[in-house]
Amino acid sequence: MPKHTGDAASPNAIRRLCQLTMVIMMGVKYDIDGEKVRMLASFGCSYNDIGKYYQCSESVIRKRFRAEYEGGREELKLSLRKNLIKMSLEDQNTSASIFLAKNFLGMSDKTAVDLTGNIESVLKECGFEDNPIDQADNQQREALAALGVSPDTTPTANT
Repeated sequence: MPKHTGDAASPNAIRRLCQLTMVIMMGVKYDIDGEKVRMLASFGCSYNDIGKYYQCSESVIRKRFRAEYEGGREELKLSLRKNLIKMSLEDQNTSASIFLAKNFLGMSDKTAVDLTGNIESVLKECGFEDNPIDQADNQQREALAALGVSPDTTPTANT
């Protein structure tokens, strides 16, 4: 004897009933198939595109077929990932491999400059071989040497 579940229908049965019947919004009937909404979303169509296809507003699609639309978009993402990985691994596509390495492996093209080393070598690499600071420092040493003062001594406070 079949089990009687009462008057309540399962959520899947209700969803399928809505998919196969006409959607009535504000007194206007729209004959919209939920599976076709899912298929169009998996092709990359927006809510607006699907609404135009069915000659209704996008809010009808957004409100009544959100689950089908989001499922279709997830199918699209999965398909794109699958094809991108196939291009990278099987077809040896360098651009696809670089994209995957950057986005999935966290790699980047950035090169860091080590500025913790000798500042003089960094300045020479940048083209500042005759550093004006060094020239001024040499002039000060020569002037102090002409006065007979050793440049390595520091002046002391008067006591």
